[in-house]
This record gives sequence, C-alpha cells and structure tokens, in this order.
Amino acid sequence: MISRRQVADLNNNIKAFQGINTKLVVIGNGPEKFILPFREATRYKGPLFTDPTLKTYGILGFKKGIASLVGLDPLKAGLRALGTGYLQKGIQGPPLQQGGVLVVGPGNFVHYLYRSKKAGDHPSVKEILKACDA
Repeated sequence: MISRRQVADLNNNIKAFQGINTKLVVIGNGPEKFILPFREATRYKGPLFTDPTLKTYGILGFKKGIASLVGLDPLKAGLRALGTGYLQKGIQGPPLQQGGVLVVGPGNFVHYLYRSKKAGDHPSVKEILKACDA
C-alpha cells in the first residue's frame, strides 16, 4: 500500500529528482477510480499506475499480511500522517499489502530495493535520492 504522505514527500522534492535525471513512477494497488483523488491529495503529476491484481507487488516480494498493520510503529506512522494531513481516508486498495521503493536503470539494473515491513515504513527521500544518484 502506498501512502499519500510518502508520495507527497516525493512530489515535494521533484526538482531534486529532476536534477539527477530521475523519473518517478508511482504504482498503487487500488481501483482506477481512486487515481484522480490520490493525485489531488498528493499533488503528484507524474506517471501514476495501479495494479489491483498485486502481480507487481508479488514479483517484487513486497510483504502482505495482518502482522504488517499492528503494533506501535504503524500507530506512530498513522499519527505522523494525521499530523501532516495525509491520513488514509478509507480503504482504497488491499489494506494488508505493503509496498516499497524500486530504483531501476539505466539498462534495467536494480540499484535499490526497499520492502516496507509495516504500514508507514518507507525510506527517507534523502535515501531514495542517494540511490538514484548512484
């Protein structure tokens, strides 16, 4: 599950990504009808796709299960999201599916793969930028 806060953070740093010749592509997992509201909430204007079949998530080995939603870390992440105005508003995709970050290219070479362990677990923008600039 991709978080609104994570995409908004990436979008707020779009010039830094462009400065290192990096193109962001976001892949969610909810129905297509949620793409426009997601764009409006995050202000993300780049390529945005959805994979409700979760095939992409499975290929990348992204975690799925109830254990990824319980505990102190997901609660803290939810409170941080609430504090920044990006609280998840309803279920827009499989709630047990976690996401991650993949940095590919040039030449289809995987430079970085981060698999979220729990809800709200994602790398910092600084870490992603560093992987993209490698």
